[in-house]
Amino acid sequence: MKKLILILSFILTTGLAYSQYGTYGGSYKSNSGFDPSRLTIGGNFNLQFGDYTAVGISPQVGYNFSKYFAAGAGLGYTYFREKEYDYKWSRHYVSFNLFGRIYPADFLVLSVQPEASRMWETVDYGRETYKTNKFVPSVLVGGGFRFMGMIAMIQYDVVQDKYSPYGDNLFYSVGYSFSF
Repeated sequence: MKKLILILSFILTTGLAYSQYGTYGGSYKSNSGFDPSRLTIGGNFNLQFGDYTAVGISPQVGYNFSKYFAAGAGLGYTYFREKEYDYKWSRHYVSFNLFGRIYPADFLVLSVQPEASRMWETVDYGRETYKTNKFVPSVLVGGGFRFMGMIAMIQYDVVQDKYSPYGDNLFYSVGYSFSF
């Protein structure tokens, strides 16, 4: 319960920290052809340091097809490390994703994001070292809130690969999306 309260407080505080209201992708006139004002740049980043370290960046480029629908693609890099006495573990992920987002209301977002990652893992037990190199699929589904350029979502990886960077629980993400 404390985690849920902390997460909701973080989401609300992050969203309320912005003082200007922006538009999402400019106007939505029914013209044909490519409109550069509908392009968005966004993504996520994460930092955690200590006995367990996690560092990641995931930029994305999207296009607002309408006020209610956006889609795009992104790249990502994530690094995890854990150390305990003689045990050392690390994983690197390089990923490519596609995403689709539906905005049923200005402040709500529903998302689907298939992702393909390449994972490199090293486990060192002091005397023995094991290395793994493999392809890891993920499909993230989720929903949440949008406030100006910030998007806060609860997501879940429905594929549940053993080596997934997202684990086997619901997780939250706070990202950004800016229009040109």
